[in-house]
Amino acid sequence: MTVASVAEQELVSLYLDLKPTEEVDLEVAAEAAIRWSRALKAAAAAVNPEYEYRVQLVAAEPGSKRWLAKIERSAINQAAKQVKAGWDEVPLILKAGIALAVVIPLTAKPTLDYWTGNDGFSEKQKVELREIIDTSSADSAVKTYKKQMYTEVQRDRNITGVGGGVPDRDNWRPSELVPANQFAMGAGLFEIQDEPEQEKTAMQELDVILVAPNLDNPKSTWVFRQDGIAGYIRAIMSDAKFLAALEQSSVKEAFRTHIPMKIRLQIKQVKVNGDWKVKNRGRSVVEVISPETG
Repeated sequence: MTVASVAEQELVSLYLDLKPTEEVDLEVAAEAAIRWSRALKAAAAAVNPEYEYRVQLVAAEPGSKRWLAKIERSAINQAAKQVKAGWDEVPLILKAGIALAVVIPLTAKPTLDYWTGNDGFSEKQKVELREIIDTSSADSAVKTYKKQMYTEVQRDRNITGVGGGVPDRDNWRPSELVPANQFAMGAGLFEIQDEPEQEKTAMQELDVILVAPNLDNPKSTWVFRQDGIAGYIRAIMSDAKFLAALEQSSVKEAFRTHIPMKIRLQIKQVKVNGDWKVKNRGRSVVEVISPETG
C-alpha cells in the first residue's frame, strides 16, 4: 500500500530522517517500528484505559523514511456498539499526543510549541495535549518500548533523526526531530534510573575527650575528640538515660571541658558514587558508658 492511498486516513507516523541519497536498513526500521507501535498502544491505554487498543502498520514509504499506522479501539463491555459501529474513531488530539509522547525525550527541555510547531492547536488543545503527553510518557511500558525503539535506530548510522506525529499530506515531516546525537541513553534521552540509595549503620565504642558539651540544649550536638587523633567528632546526644540523669543532676561528674568519656557511637552512612559517606547529622551518642549516672 502506498502513502498516497492512505493519505486521507487518520494515521500516525514514525518519521526516520536519513542522510541524503541514503536508505535505511530495512531490518532496523522494521524492528524500530514494531517497538514504536507497541509504545503507541501502551500510551493510548495509559491515557484512556476504558478501551482496548490495537495498532495496525499500514504503509511504509519507499526507503522506509515514514512508517504509518492506524490506531483503533474497541469499548469494553459495549458489544452492541461494536457491532453497530465497529472500531471507534480515535480522537485526533489523542493520536497527536501519543505520537509525540513516544518519541519526545523524557528529559526534553523545549516547550510543547517546539514540538508541535505551527500545527494549528488552540491553547485549550495544547493543555489537553500536554496532559496526554505527560500521562503516557510516565507509563512504564511506554518508557520500555521507547527505549527499545531508540536502541534499534542507533544501529543504522544513516538515520539522522527521529520524529512522530499525525501526517496531513504526502510530503509531511515533523516540526522537530530528535537528532542522532540524542539517541543514546547517556545523552539524557531517557530518565536516568537512580540507583537505590544504600545505607548502613555502624557502631563504635570510643574513649573520647569532651570538648564542648551542649548543656543549653543537651539533645543537640556535642563535640568530642580522641586523644592523639586530629579532628573532632560531632554527634547528637541521644542516650535517653544520660539525658534524664543530666536533667536530674545525677551524673557523677561535674561537667566541664576535657572530661574523659567512654561512649557508644552510632554512625549512619550512605553510599555516594561508590563511596560510603556519613549522612548529615548521622553521628549520635546512643550510650554514655562513663561517666556513670545514678
